[in-house]
Formats: sequence, structure tokens, C-alpha cells
Amino acid sequence: MFGDASKLSVVMTPRSRRAALVGGGTGVAAWLAACGGDAPAGAPSAAPKATSAPAAAQPTAAPPAPTVAPTTTAPKVATDVSLRLSWIKNTEFAGVFAAMEKGFYKDEGINLTVNPSAQNLPEVQAVAGKSDTIGLSGGASLFLARAQGVPVKAFGATFQKGPGCFLWKEASGIKGIADFKGKKIGHQQTARASTEAMLTINNLKVDDVTLIPVGFDVQPLLTGQVDILTGLVTNQVLALEGAGEKIGFAPYADLGFAFYWNTPFALEETLSSKKDLLVAWLRATARGWDYALKNADEVAKFVVDKYGEGLKLDNQLLELKRETPLIQTDFTKQKGLLWMDRTVWQSGHDILLNRTKQLEKSVPVDDVMTLEILEKVGKIGG
Repeated sequence: MFGDASKLSVVMTPRSRRAALVGGGTGVAAWLAACGGDAPAGAPSAAPKATSAPAAAQPTAAPPAPTVAPTTTAPKVATDVSLRLSWIKNTEFAGVFAAMEKGFYKDEGINLTVNPSAQNLPEVQAVAGKSDTIGLSGGASLFLARAQGVPVKAFGATFQKGPGCFLWKEASGIKGIADFKGKKIGHQQTARASTEAMLTINNLKVDDVTLIPVGFDVQPLLTGQVDILTGLVTNQVLALEGAGEKIGFAPYADLGFAFYWNTPFALEETLSSKKDLLVAWLRATARGWDYALKNADEVAKFVVDKYGEGLKLDNQLLELKRETPLIQTDFTKQKGLLWMDRTVWQSGHDILLNRTKQLEKSVPVDDVMTLEILEKVGKIGG
């Protein structure tokens, strides 16, 4: 979540990895021969003598038909790309799995491996260390990484409005963030920066609470290890409500923390040297999201059956439907899915610099995001 999730270190099973071959199809295997019958009879080599009857012209063998060498187009070898998610494999990333299932990455010559977020390998670290080509994270995390000299840059935005939230059991008596003082907040390791930011924005000090690193499981909340948990309105809140728990929650966006979420990012050197590859990946991903939003029932089913582990179909379908208005907005209807606005990034920068003080000095917005890849992809869905 905001690159703020933790979770598993599972890699994709072989059945969900595709060795796609694209471009030009297989070569023509047949030889092309010129058509026609025998060649005409040859003329006599010399004039006949007067005393002799002219010799009958003997036909000569037809010359061999000319041949044309076969034109063979070798299939392109698919380019391996690895993606580091910000959470576990579920319908939060339905567009990615739809693009895999429907062959959209294959169309672009991409063999994609998807890795879930891991507690010991946050998304930014995974990409910075070149364990993965592309990561999904949040705007705040990318600003802070860039301020520390990590050359990562966003080139799209899946969620226009983030689903991140604080959640708690209603029985705790908590009504909102004003009641957090003196409480224990469980947060995913990569959510610490955003958690501290939201406390500061809402006139609380970090010392007013106890921050406890946890995984993605809700058990720390249910067992009383923590009073409040960072999570998603589309995930943990749904799961707990489905289990009969009475849950209160406060979306991050309502707490003044408005950042893009699940933003695809890569190293700056990748953006420079593999621009066409990133364009191809983003185009396929946008197509995948367009398909997923239009075919939620089908996509939720194959995510549960093929790509995720231990997921419940009814929960995953509801999650995908609740995500739709966070991904598809008036802005994306105008510009296309995964688009982003530079002014939103500037606003986030100002929050981190002036309000939460997590940035010690200004970080140029253009160092953290670029529209160049989106401009090459153009408008898809919306």
C-alpha cells in the first residue's frame, strides 16, 4: 500500500508464466517454384548439307525451374520482465492478471513474472536492487526514496484515489483519528512513512502512539495486539465485515493524504534504455485493466482459480467492484486508464515538504514522475 504492503515471498507458478513469442509469426517453410511446361525444342546447331535430309530437331531437356529461397522470419524471443506488487496476488491487480490471461503481454513480446510484496523486500528496494524491472508503489514512498538518492520514477498510476485506510474494531470506542492518541497502530513495514505523515497532518505526534510493524494479516487486530491497523477499504475491511466483525475505518484520502496509489515505477536508467519495453508493458496493462473493469465476474474467477492463493471468489469479486470507482474516474474517462496529473504529484510533494516535514528539502516533481510513457501509449479505456 503506497508501496505500503508486506506479505508473501511467493513467486508465480510455472503455469501462470508465459513464454510468449510474437512478431511476424513462424517462417514460411515451403519453396516457391516457377510454373510452366517443358521448354521449347532447341534449333539445329548447323544448316543441313544439300545431299542429306535435314536431321529432325531433337528436343532438349527443360532447364530446371528457377527456385526462390524461402523467406523465413524467426520468431522474436519474448523479453523477460518482472513486476513487484505492493500486496499479495489478488484482484487488486486484476488488470495485470487479465493482461496475462488474455495474452496482452504476449502481444507485446513480454514474458511477465509477477512477485507479491514481501516484508523483507519492499517494492522500491526490489526495483533499486534490480530484483524486479517494475514495481508498484505510492507517491509518498517514491518522493522519499528519491530524496534519499534512489533513482526511481513513476510512469503511470493505477488508482486515482487510494483505498488505503486505518481500521479498528467498533468495540474499541475509537471514532476517528482524533482518538488514536495512546493507541497501538499496526502497520506494514513499508507503510510507516505514510502512517507518520497522516498522524502529523492530523495534529498528532508520532510519540503519541505506539507503532508496531505487522504483516498483512488481520489477526493482530482481532487478538488485541494492536488497536488500529493499516489496510485497505477494499481488502481487510471487506474481509472483517464478511466475517461478521463490526469495523470502523478512516480512508487516507479523507485524512488529507491524497496520493496516487499503485503507481508503476522503474529505475531512471530503465526508463532511458528500455523505453519501448515500458511503453509495451503499460499498453498491455491498460488493456488488461480495461478488460477487467468490463468483465469483473470472469476476471475475479480466474484470479482466484489460477493466480492467487487461498482467495474467496465472493470476496474478490466485491473487492474488484469496489475498486472500480477508485481506478476509473472522470479524469481517466478523458485521458485514459493509468493516466496521472502532474498537479496531483505537486500537491503530494507540498504535503511532505511543508506539512509532515518528511522531506528536508524540495524534490523536483519531474524527478519522481514522467508522462512520457503514457503519452506514447495514448488513451486506452477510461
